[in-house]
Amino acid sequence: MGVDLGIEPVWQFIARASSARDRGDFQEAEFYARKAVFADQNVGAAYILLCEILEKEGKKEEAERCLRAGITECPGDVALTSMSAQYLIKNGRLDDAETFIHKVIATDMDVANYRLLLAVVQQQKGDLEHAEESVRRAILLDDTSSDAYSLYGVILWKKGRHEEAMKYVAHALELKPEDANTHLNYAIILEGSGKFTDAEDHYKKALELHPEWPEVKTRYDKLKYRLNDPTETLKKANSTKQTNPEEAETFYRKALEMRTDSPEAHNDYGVFLWERKKVSEAEEHLRRAADLKPGWVTPQYNTALNLLNQGKLTDSEVYFKRTLGLYPAFPDGHFWYANVLFKLRRLPEAEEHYKKVIELKTDHKKAHENYSQLLKALGRLPEAEEQQKLAAK
Repeated sequence: MGVDLGIEPVWQFIARASSARDRGDFQEAEFYARKAVFADQNVGAAYILLCEILEKEGKKEEAERCLRAGITECPGDVALTSMSAQYLIKNGRLDDAETFIHKVIATDMDVANYRLLLAVVQQQKGDLEHAEESVRRAILLDDTSSDAYSLYGVILWKKGRHEEAMKYVAHALELKPEDANTHLNYAIILEGSGKFTDAEDHYKKALELHPEWPEVKTRYDKLKYRLNDPTETLKKANSTKQTNPEEAETFYRKALEMRTDSPEAHNDYGVFLWERKKVSEAEEHLRRAADLKPGWVTPQYNTALNLLNQGKLTDSEVYFKRTLGLYPAFPDGHFWYANVLFKLRRLPEAEEHYKKVIELKTDHKKAHENYSQLLKALGRLPEAEEQQKLAAK
């Protein structure tokens, strides 16, 4: 014979529904949550649990009907009313949420959580003046609400009152140190104020508390990328490469450690290595720079010249084409590409590019000279002699 623990059936069903939900068995959880609602239609917790389970199952319309029924049967239940407002906010129905909250405040009671939710809606709608009024009212009603202080900080930040914003969010963390959302808000405000190291600490803390939060991961990754900007290190490398090449190489390597995908670092280091006669090593970095930033003409041209220098004519052609695609009016680009085509014995194509060089820069002596050699190869001797005269001027 069982022992009667004196627990009302509604709470027994809520316990069973909660247990099934925690196990991930939402079908069983829904079954017992519905039994809880039928057992006592005046218990707001039963509606809240059923709505939560229905949302997990993707039954949004049923969840909303459940909330409406709960509001009707349990007027004045703060948790249920708050969940109804949150449901509307979460589904982007900000106008409906604002109307609903105003109605509740006017006809029911004015409690801190309602004012806080109203501030959330107004802040999301961009109505910062009314959002500030609402959140200040929430704090007056409950000055221990870390959520209210955190939101106030966000609102102040959006209004450009940065120092005040940091104070309010810092106070929110004093009240609730393990709140991931407040750490995120503080990190965003700190980052926006240029306090990157402090911001990084709070992004890390938010991820410790909520490891799979996509927004935090995205923002943290962007900050790390920003913190690893190699620009200043590259400036040091480029300014010392003539006077102290060993130190410069240390800076180049450091820049690449900071940002392995930096086209600028790969290009500058590649040029440095090439100048030091390390041509094949230079090729690796120049190609990397060109491929990382295909819309930047400099590494395309540098890679083309490096490959030409090594006699890799076919490979160099790829990068000369990229160069001229980005910068069609580049005399030297056409000149060196013409030389490649000449060596590949593609003489008519080479002629077109020598002509283009001369069109763009009439006094390009090397272009006249090489064009003269090409014309001789084509058997057009009078024209070749004319180009030779122009080269000699």
